[in-house]
Amino acid sequence: MLQVLIGIVIVAAIIVGGLYLFQRITINQINDLQAAKQRLVGLHVDANLRDGATLSLTGESLNQFQQLQADYKEVNDHRFKEIDELADDIRRDVRGVNFVKVRQEVNQLRERVSGTEKIVNHTRDALSELQKIDQQHRQAVSKLEKKYQNLRKRLLSENFKFGASIDQLEEQLSTLEDEFDRFSTLTSEGDHAKAQDVLGGLEKNTNQLENTISLIPDLYQSLDVMYPEQLQELQAGYTKLNNQGYQFSDADIATEIANVDKQRTETLDKLAQLEIETVQKANENIQRQIDHLYAVMQKEIDARPVVKKLMDEMGQFITHAQNQNHELLIELDRLSQNYTLDHGELETARGLGEQIKQIEKNYQNDLTAVHQRTAVDSQVLEQEQSAQTTLTQIEKQQTQINDDVAGLQNDERRAKKTLQRFANEIHAIKRQVESLNLPGLPKSYLDYFFVVSDEIKKLDADINRIKINMEEITKQLLIVQADLETLQEKTNDIKDSARLAERLLQYANRLREQNSEIDAAATKAQKLFNESNDYAASLETIATVLDKVEPGAYKRLEDSYYKSSDDVEQKADLT
Repeated sequence: MLQVLIGIVIVAAIIVGGLYLFQRITINQINDLQAAKQRLVGLHVDANLRDGATLSLTGESLNQFQQLQADYKEVNDHRFKEIDELADDIRRDVRGVNFVKVRQEVNQLRERVSGTEKIVNHTRDALSELQKIDQQHRQAVSKLEKKYQNLRKRLLSENFKFGASIDQLEEQLSTLEDEFDRFSTLTSEGDHAKAQDVLGGLEKNTNQLENTISLIPDLYQSLDVMYPEQLQELQAGYTKLNNQGYQFSDADIATEIANVDKQRTETLDKLAQLEIETVQKANENIQRQIDHLYAVMQKEIDARPVVKKLMDEMGQFITHAQNQNHELLIELDRLSQNYTLDHGELETARGLGEQIKQIEKNYQNDLTAVHQRTAVDSQVLEQEQSAQTTLTQIEKQQTQINDDVAGLQNDERRAKKTLQRFANEIHAIKRQVESLNLPGLPKSYLDYFFVVSDEIKKLDADINRIKINMEEITKQLLIVQADLETLQEKTNDIKDSARLAERLLQYANRLREQNSEIDAAATKAQKLFNESNDYAASLETIATVLDKVEPGAYKRLEDSYYKSSDDVEQKADLT
């Protein structure tokens, strides 16, 4: 029983504690919400509304302000009181146990405070914006008024800088001033909503007019003063140059000058109608045409003295090239009697001569045109400079041809001298072979010897013809030179093989009675030597067996042979 009582007491204590805690939390929430409401009261929006009433608003701006007044009056007269009354009701209800009702009332109170805060903040922001717009509009009135005064003053004092454009500029300025008066009236009356609509277009059109006024003087100056002066200068210059016999590649300079002047006049009309973008493009085009005309005339002025000097030089240059070609043809014709010209030198020289003739013909035409004052100097200059370049290349080519054939006679003398040396060498090889006193020579060697001998005979026949081909002879010389060297190597091989074979056979004869293998090899080697004349095979046969029976014998005898041969050659060199 006691435990039950204790449990009841504990439950009761928990309930009492929870109720107390709920009451404290709720009271704190109410206090916070009432404090938030009090902060809204402390913003003194009613004072801001009284200040706004001094703006003398009208129209849509006035309607906006009156709506703000009505919204805040409803807050001040009703919403603030409703918040306080609901807060008092919650304080009474919180002492009871209807927790659900209290929670609903707290949420309701929170929503009323939040909604009221939104209305108050909107009212303050809207009032601030109205005051800001009012200030901006009044500043815009002052700023625009000064602008129009300055623009009007400039148009009056500098009207000579605008030409026929002045009428359109003044008309546009008057239209802007009328619109400004409307804006100024709306601003002074406080109808800032309509004034704002007017201000956007007014500022845009004012800026555009300012830009137009700033651009026109330079455009007008170019069209009315600078271009006429330049065109007059061009016309005077053209007349003077024409009288001095200058010709121009352009069809008709005078017509072009007149066309540009016509464009200038038409562009002035467009400027009077304030077609600024069109005028700017037309001005650029006119300036390009004027610059082009200046360049055309200056080109001919610059070309004439150069042409005068170049024509004298070209006359001498052509004569020199013709003489060079004539002498080259004579020399080639003379050489062609005795030498074959394989690279078309004669045909090339004749072709170069034809080029020179054409250059000379064009030169005479240009020279006549210059003397008759019908030539366009810049075109003559271009043509003659091109001809000068071509002549330079022709002379280089003619010189190269002459250099290439000039050495034919020297080449012939050197070839004959070389041929004599080849003849001496093959005779020396023949004597060298005969001095060996060999029983005979290998067929392959004899065949090669006679091939080389025939090559020398053919070379001798070719070089002694009435008309020779030095290029072909040079090729033959190289072939014979290489074949002679090979023949000398073959001769040396036969000499060394034969002499070594003889030495080894003499050495082997001492050992034949004691060694049957040496005896057989010596017999075979002797047969190869005497009957087959294969001295290399004879040497190999005896050397192989001798080295087998007596290792190192062949190497010793070979070294002795070459040493004695070197000594003989050195003595021969000394004598």
